Amino acid sequence: MKTEHSFVNSSDHTFKEYENIAIPESERNHKSSELFTLWFATNLTIGDFAIGFIPILLNLSLEMTVLALITGNVFGAILLAYMSKTGPFTGLPQMIAGRRAFGNRFGIFMSGLQWLNTLGWLTVNLVLAAFAFTLAFHIPYYEVSIILLAIIIFMISFSGRKLISYFEKIMSVVLGIMFSFIIISSLFKISYIYAYKPVYYGFGAAFGITLATSFSYIMSWGPYAADYSRYNKEKNAFIYTFSGGLIASLWAEIAGVFIAILSFNPSGNPAIDLKSVLGPYGIVGLFAIFLGGIAANAINLYSNSVSLKTTGIKMKRFNTVMIGIVVSIILAIITYSKFYSFYEDFLFILDYWITPWIGIMIADFFIINRHREFDTKKISGFNKSGIFSYFIALLISIPFMDPGVIYEGIISKLYLGGVDISYYVSFIIALVLYPLIKKIINKRTITNNVK
Repeated sequence: MKTEHSFVNSSDHTFKEYENIAIPESERNHKSSELFTLWFATNLTIGDFAIGFIPILLNLSLEMTVLALITGNVFGAILLAYMSKTGPFTGLPQMIAGRRAFGNRFGIFMSGLQWLNTLGWLTVNLVLAAFAFTLAFHIPYYEVSIILLAIIIFMISFSGRKLISYFEKIMSVVLGIMFSFIIISSLFKISYIYAYKPVYYGFGAAFGITLATSFSYIMSWGPYAADYSRYNKEKNAFIYTFSGGLIASLWAEIAGVFIAILSFNPSGNPAIDLKSVLGPYGIVGLFAIFLGGIAANAINLYSNSVSLKTTGIKMKRFNTVMIGIVVSIILAIITYSKFYSFYEDFLFILDYWITPWIGIMIADFFIINRHREFDTKKISGFNKSGIFSYFIALLISIPFMDPGVIYEGIISKLYLGGVDISYYVSFIIALVLYPLIKKIINKRTITNNVK
């Protein structure tokens, strides 16, 4: 009979229910450089590429588009890198590591949100990959492409973290070459790019939406990060995650911007536009899109299954992975016909929960607890400091929200021209509040004990 420790060593193949088990520090010996290729491959994908279309559809100038994309990606990559750095500290999956700040019981709620988050990204990338796969292989129905790609993603993800890491290394090279080809091909038509005449040049709603979507995309990997870095050495985990994610995400988005401009009238299907612009070499772009979708979704599905397990549901890994892929297939079939409206709303709404969570995580790991010790057995059911900080930050950020037709925050509408800055507001407030509230609660506890 295998011991719990031996299951950790072979978890990539047997997947013992190890989500509550910390990888021993002696076994966190993977080179941190693998985090570069992992986050490079998973961000050099169609999801980022599609974001490049958004500012062009909004008629934002090229200069302001580039500024918004650089700013959003830099700040988003910083948050992702900080979350990645928590993995080597604890050896725990990301959502379990977050329970010190929120408590075990409230942590179950957060794991549920992360399950929904990964499910949404599974759907987004599955739809985008299916667009390209359908065109590349002349498949008559999108539904068939969605199912075929889902089967491939399931097999890679179910095989475990080790295979995923190898797959992403290969994809970092393949996708790097393909996206280089897309960029270089676009630059041969640089005169058309310079001739682009947009409507909006300043820091208005179009700039704000572009900034928010680019920031939201890369930042949304934060609740995944330690799922992979917990096997790695602490040294340079931050810089490899930051650089891999930033370079790839910005690269893919700029490629999307060029293709959107060169298509003259984007169709709403980035695969069709890419094939049209590349002409006889369109097949290269189509392969880049659907391979990138597979690369991103291998991680999405893996973390989706881990998130479901961390809610406390007693279920075999095969079943958790199967639930994630089946639900994403259904959602992809429902949403693919109206993809861009779904994508923009998804990027705004589903990610609202993440930034205050990351703010509290950073405060907990890098301001309050500056050490590696982490005993899951000593975590309470509810950590009032984290819970209060989280909901206060969310509530204060609501007037700054503007996810479109669903809701318009009063401050965003009246004073910001419809620009949504709630991500940044909730992050900063949570980051500042958590140490303060924790200090107040601890002081009262000590006072009461003395009495």
